[in-house]
Amino acid sequence: MLARRLGFRVLLLIGALGIVLTTFLTYVRPWYLRWGASDAELTRSLPGDDIIPDATAQQTRAITIQAPIERVWPWLAQLGQDRGGFYSFDLLENLVGCEMPVDDVLRPEHQVWRLGDKLWMYPSDKAGGAGFATLRSYVPGRALGFATRAIGTGLDEPENGSWSFVLQPIDAGRTRLLIRGRLAPGRSTAGVAFDRLVFEPIHFFMERRMMLGIKDLAEGRSRGRPVNHAQVGLWVLAFLLLSGTGVLLLRGDDWILAAMAFVSAALVFQVLTLGQPPPAVGAAILVMASAPIVMEVRRSRALRAVRPS
Repeated sequence: MLARRLGFRVLLLIGALGIVLTTFLTYVRPWYLRWGASDAELTRSLPGDDIIPDATAQQTRAITIQAPIERVWPWLAQLGQDRGGFYSFDLLENLVGCEMPVDDVLRPEHQVWRLGDKLWMYPSDKAGGAGFATLRSYVPGRALGFATRAIGTGLDEPENGSWSFVLQPIDAGRTRLLIRGRLAPGRSTAGVAFDRLVFEPIHFFMERRMMLGIKDLAEGRSRGRPVNHAQVGLWVLAFLLLSGTGVLLLRGDDWILAAMAFVSAALVFQVLTLGQPPPAVGAAILVMASAPIVMEVRRSRALRAVRPS
């Protein structure tokens, strides 16, 4: 009887995961693949496209910066672990050993590029020196295009991806920043699944924060590192909530409530990590999403209290 009940709960958990995955692939992934980009920008040829001319996958994201291109370029030009960092969630980056700089200062000596230079994303003396992309396309003051290798591709294998940063002036006081990623054919089914379910969303929430960081700095503001840290803290709490609802689904008394709570927690986790609302809004969402699990815990305790020993 206990084994049958557990088997049913496992199937229920798999079904709930299926709902979450379907929602993610149908609605969330198409949204972040083109975050901020217009229809015209999605199909427009950009510097760096020729790095992977036969790409089978492409994502384009864009943001408008209220500053002339001359103010934006210096911040973009010093991207890199050994330059000015990536203006993203450096708390997370440094927790995994990236050793990113945390001071947002323009340094002209870090803004010089030549074809063949490496964009370091991880210290050169770690990970076998594999944490880099190579500059293959360069338009001074306008564009940087890097050749990359997908995760699982060795340094002795051909580059099979590109990551390009393009600035386009809108008028004298506004600039459009576009970032495009392209992937060559040849990925295995497992590699494609990993890219779509793991690498892409992680890459997006870091890249989105980077774009907003460049915007903040070019417009003369701080990029709000304390707010970034608060968001990371909320992500940890959201993950714990998701884990708790998963346990509740397997062990709780009310499986319907537990299943709803699990799906809700999974959606909340996506909203907080990918949508990145202000911390106050994120905290409110977390509190509301926690209500079902609190109700079920109280209900289970009450039932245990009245059961005969």
